[in-house]
Amino acid sequence: MNDAFNKIHPFTGLLYFAVVIGFSMFFMNPVCITLSLCCALLSAVIINGKRALGLTVKFIIPMILLVMIINPVFNHRGATIITYLPWQNPLTLEAILYGIASAVMFSSVILWFSVFNTVMTSDKIICLFGRIIPSLSLVISMTLRFVPRFVSKFKELKSARITPQKQGFIIKMKILLSELSVMLSWSLESSIESADSMKSRGYGIKGRTAYNIFKFRKTDVIIITALIISALTMILLIVLGVGKYSFYPVFKIEFSGALSVLFYVIYLGIMLIPSITIAWEGLKWKQLQSKI
Repeated sequence: MNDAFNKIHPFTGLLYFAVVIGFSMFFMNPVCITLSLCCALLSAVIINGKRALGLTVKFIIPMILLVMIINPVFNHRGATIITYLPWQNPLTLEAILYGIASAVMFSSVILWFSVFNTVMTSDKIICLFGRIIPSLSLVISMTLRFVPRFVSKFKELKSARITPQKQGFIIKMKILLSELSVMLSWSLESSIESADSMKSRGYGIKGRTAYNIFKFRKTDVIIITALIISALTMILLIVLGVGKYSFYPVFKIEFSGALSVLFYVIYLGIMLIPSITIAWEGLKWKQLQSKI
């Protein structure tokens, strides 16, 4: 049942990712960005499978380490001086913590976008914006679809081509250029075919009707209701001063008792909506199987 969240209505998915990515980007409370990263990784593993782990190992972990190292070298703000760098600039604890927080935030956003790319397919983009802005929706959907198709076609080309075992630098460059030439020709041909196909079907013509395969279900109503209530409650708590934090001049996270607990629980609930949806659908499926 790993595709349960993929079946949600396009509007539900767009609203959810707008809220989640927005909170992850603009609210750098250390507890919140840590929860966002963990939940994004969990959702990515459940929905994307092993690809999410590959993305984490190859890109996200090195990026976290790189930002952790680079930020304290160029950022010298903070009151807690650990030591002095060889060029006599201070190395502060606050700069290190801010670098870690920035890396965690960027990583969580990247993982959420990887989940977005899987859930919000080109069909869903066209469904949402096809009637409002048909040209832009087509460009967005083709862009989202182009990258995985390009990678798949390139792998197919590599596997079909016979290359010598011993290759020098010049031979490798010639092979790479020839492969890129083939891929460029395929991309242009594919784009022309897509344009002719869409034109022949009357895409973008005024008054043209479109068949919509996506329907609002009970799950969509529950997700949208829970998301709106949770997001508004969080915004209200932020306005009331809950969840305050600071990195400079001294690192500090304020805790407001029960309100802070409520704040983080709601934030965690929002981030876990994909996992909860998939787990709930899986539980219902097992109950149906047990009745057979």
